[in-house]
Amino acid sequence: MTSPDATVTYRELPTSRPADDLELELLTRWKMEGLFARTIAANRGKPSFVFFEGPPTANARPGIHHVFARTIKDLFCRYRAMKGFNVSRRAGWDTHGLPVEIEVEKMLGISGKQQIEEIGVEKFNALCRESVWKYKADWEAMSERIGYWLDYDDAYITYTNNYVESVWWALSRLFEQKLLYRGYKVLPYCPRCGTALSSHEVAQGYKDVKDPSVYIALDVVPLGNAATTENQPSGRRRILVWTTTPWTLVSNVALAVNPDLEYIELKKRESDSSDSILLAEARAGAVLGEDYRDRWETVATFRGADLVGRSYRRPLDWVELTGGKSEVIVGENFVSSEDGTGVVHMAPAFGADDYAAGQRNGLAFVQPVDSRGEFPEDIPLVGGMFVKAADKKIIEELERRGSLWKASVIEHSYPHCWRCDTPLLYYARGSWFIKTTAFRDAMLTRNSRVDWHSPEMGTGRFGEWLENNIDWAISRDRYWGTPLPLWICDTNDAHVDAIGSYAQLSEKIGAPLGDDFDPHKPFIDRHTWKCSQCDGTMQRVPQVIDTWFD
Repeated sequence: MTSPDATVTYRELPTSRPADDLELELLTRWKMEGLFARTIAANRGKPSFVFFEGPPTANARPGIHHVFARTIKDLFCRYRAMKGFNVSRRAGWDTHGLPVEIEVEKMLGISGKQQIEEIGVEKFNALCRESVWKYKADWEAMSERIGYWLDYDDAYITYTNNYVESVWWALSRLFEQKLLYRGYKVLPYCPRCGTALSSHEVAQGYKDVKDPSVYIALDVVPLGNAATTENQPSGRRRILVWTTTPWTLVSNVALAVNPDLEYIELKKRESDSSDSILLAEARAGAVLGEDYRDRWETVATFRGADLVGRSYRRPLDWVELTGGKSEVIVGENFVSSEDGTGVVHMAPAFGADDYAAGQRNGLAFVQPVDSRGEFPEDIPLVGGMFVKAADKKIIEELERRGSLWKASVIEHSYPHCWRCDTPLLYYARGSWFIKTTAFRDAMLTRNSRVDWHSPEMGTGRFGEWLENNIDWAISRDRYWGTPLPLWICDTNDAHVDAIGSYAQLSEKIGAPLGDDFDPHKPFIDRHTWKCSQCDGTMQRVPQVIDTWFD
């Protein structure tokens, strides 16, 4: 900033000039006078109103939406300065994260983690560091042109050593308070970017798409106590199941029904066959046609609870099921009569409800899909294929086996990666979480005290977001970002060290870090030490953190 003591002379602005010329001359005068610095000096020693710019990523040009946002920010800062506050407006640069990585991938003509690793993480991250400044001048020029005052001389930069260290300190404090923990949950995952997405990232990427709508009929064992009518058929019984993700049928381990729903068993009228089908009574018209009673007769009715514990034959037997119960019908209240058949196919590795139900019911867990969203090569028919591309072959196989009841296409809203437009997979992966749910009630209480304008923003959009808050999956399986400062013993993974400063890291490794120390990958991963609790070696977890935490 210009010295507040500088002597400046200027002439009066004419009033008959075009508006744009007047604006530019006014901005020139402000710059010559060092007006921003003078406002800071005038209020020095007075109460502070602290403002840190929500930092942009300078490897992309600013847009008109940035003009709108910065105008609003500037309005608050100018108002507070006029009220006598000392308002130091510190600029910032967001320099980590997938947006930076993707721009470098485009520059190199590569795509995906495999090609990044072929180039080398060290070289790739060096290019990321350079890339973030590509449009720095454009951002500063835009800010100056709209009269948005920011202190760029003392800007904070998220990739600098001191900034990374401050993030480490915050994360280590969370770990000490048991608010940073390791979990295994189903997360929205981008197979192209190779990382999970947070809930607010998912909300940015919904698109209307066409997906398969598949009904399959699966054999069940005799119902036993489920029906007692004399005309209950003794032939083949099958239960109808609906899915829009045929590829997950490879991982099917169970079916779920709602214990409180009414289910019916139907047999075709005027047929010599005693074969029958089962589904929720409320869904029969939607699945079989509203005139289904003309073609089907009801031979039994029962509650979903009567089906719980029964066995069935899974649609595809391509993977071995171990480590829990399988081919069993379970009772779950999330099963609805609003769509499908009232019977939900369960693949615990690919769905939050499925995973939770799997834990509750002790179901087997199978995950025959790799981090690229592809089936292993040894899976029949679809080995090596991307899961979405495998749908067609799986449907054909179901038809060949006689399990396909009917298939069509539906259009619905489905989440895509907001960065690369790849369809997201709901994928059970190990991750590190910040326990934000521990503060949900406190945040809701504080939100209720905020004077929101308009009020419905507080009770609606923001309030509902707080109500539905889930723990923050903070780790990312990427390269250019703040490394997660956790080291785990290679002998006992219950032994974890959270590093909160470079001095602490230096003490752990027993050597100074040196002036050229770089806390980023791959350099940080070379630092190891002996476990303090056993004979193992402490090695850093491979992840970086969600750049939103930066």
